[in-house]
Amino acid sequence: MEKLITVVLPSYKSEKLVISHIEKISRKIKIIVIENSKDKKLKKKIEKNYSNSKVYLQNNIGYGRAINFGASYVKTKYFLVMNPDTVIYKDTIKNLLSAAIKIKKFGALSPDQIQNKNKNKKYKKKIKEKKMLDGGAMLFDKEIFRKIKGFDNNIFLYYEENDYYHKCNNLNLRLYLIKNSFFYHSQKGDSSSAIFKSSEEKFYAYLIAGWHGQWSKFYYLKKYYGFTYSFFKCLPNLLVNIIQLFIKGVIFSKKTKYIYFKIEGLISSMIGLSSFKRSKYDQS
Repeated sequence: MEKLITVVLPSYKSEKLVISHIEKISRKIKIIVIENSKDKKLKKKIEKNYSNSKVYLQNNIGYGRAINFGASYVKTKYFLVMNPDTVIYKDTIKNLLSAAIKIKKFGALSPDQIQNKNKNKKYKKKIKEKKMLDGGAMLFDKEIFRKIKGFDNNIFLYYEENDYYHKCNNLNLRLYLIKNSFFYHSQKGDSSSAIFKSSEEKFYAYLIAGWHGQWSKFYYLKKYYGFTYSFFKCLPNLLVNIIQLFIKGVIFSKKTKYIYFKIEGLISSMIGLSSFKRSKYDQS
């Protein structure tokens, strides 16, 4: 069954976690790592020590685009995408593949997320249809994924899974939770797996996350529900942030900066600008 699947790992400054994943996966399974911080040392280290792994360096193209990029190099029928801060178990991949072969046509499959690393969850049904899945671990049929053009390349961060699942629902490509397949996903946040060189760099990543959280929310809503609905849906949050900016502007400088980034991200999306904001610490 290992010949049916490739593992795709999007990474951003997550060396230890990526290598931990590779160590736990069978050497018979091909692994594609998309390293969004252009870490040449990591590429050399992985490709030297793990013959089943190939690392592609990118200048932070975003999560969804990294998956699309990795999928373009997949040669197997299926591929499994995992966040660096997830943990999978001995039978996770095997049970996902068994379900994929049984279902045949689907938009995505996901293992069942457990609340702690000690797997003790019981299940009544092995397969459960869902409208949305947890994006921490997703299995795709390569041809279906490519046919529907994967993730939206306009989204840099956040809501990429929402968008993909919405598209699948519209196309009647069903999503399934595989209840006898398990994974654990850290809930600390999207930057929790990254290793930053300074507190300033870490804080700037926090600002960027705030910017894209707002940009992507409006973009996603507008794409499927139109501008007017999206505007009035996001307006209360925008007004609250503007009020907070004036109240806290003098006293809390870091908090103020985060609020400003959120406002800028939302307004940029409202006026039709691309998701252009990037960390000043990313390599050019």
